[in-house]
Amino acid sequence: TNFIELPHDLKDLLVAEDVSSYPLGKFLVRHNDEVIADKILATYRASSRLMELGIPYLPAAILYGESGTGKTELARYIAHKANLPFVYVRFSNLVNSRLGGTQSNINKVFSYAKLSPCLLCFDEIDAIGMKRGDTNDVSEMSRVTITLMQEMDSLPNNVIIVGTTNRYDRLDPALVRRFPISHPVMPLARREIVLLSNKFFQYSGYGMNNDDIYSWCDETFGSGDRTVPVSEVVAKCTDNIVGQIMKEEIA
Repeated sequence: TNFIELPHDLKDLLVAEDVSSYPLGKFLVRHNDEVIADKILATYRASSRLMELGIPYLPAAILYGESGTGKTELARYIAHKANLPFVYVRFSNLVNSRLGGTQSNINKVFSYAKLSPCLLCFDEIDAIGMKRGDTNDVSEMSRVTITLMQEMDSLPNNVIIVGTTNRYDRLDPALVRRFPISHPVMPLARREIVLLSNKFFQYSGYGMNNDDIYSWCDETFGSGDRTVPVSEVVAKCTDNIVGQIMKEEIA
């Protein structure tokens, strides 16, 4: 990935990536995820037509599911297909304990997106978009949610917004309505575990034959109906490759 230079006051808030050369060889894009990617791209193209007519429309989607299922990676892939930079919000720095600090940071992020067409990804968007009026509601966080919605409403049509969350139930309903598309990203089933592992090993130059890849997956992840997050499969494949490289180095 090539990183894009950001203004100095945004370097702690955003990471901007050029994803034009996305490494398709080592990732598995499942049929359902491809369908939703195409749907988001269709809304993006429609929004461009609407912009010519002076009609505001924000192509936006929420990807939800368990941690490690590949939600952020799917957003990165969508940016690649849309030929847009992938801009990732650093939540650890976005949320500011100073009164009004978080809203100020959100304003900075959206000011950048208004001038720089991109796919803007809010990972774990529930951290700043939780339901207002809950028993544990904090007024400051309610104002943050309102600021986020107001900024989304003011974006031009040439920006894609993707929010990811593993707590879809925590999101404010008014915020959810601003995302025309919601899509669950599921853990990998056994066949998908094998497919991703095979692609990853082939991409790295440490491929296995069919019998070996099935045996390795059964031994590593179990042979039953257990589902596995993408992150776990990638981590185990990487550990295997590291082990093979270490043996080569010792030899």
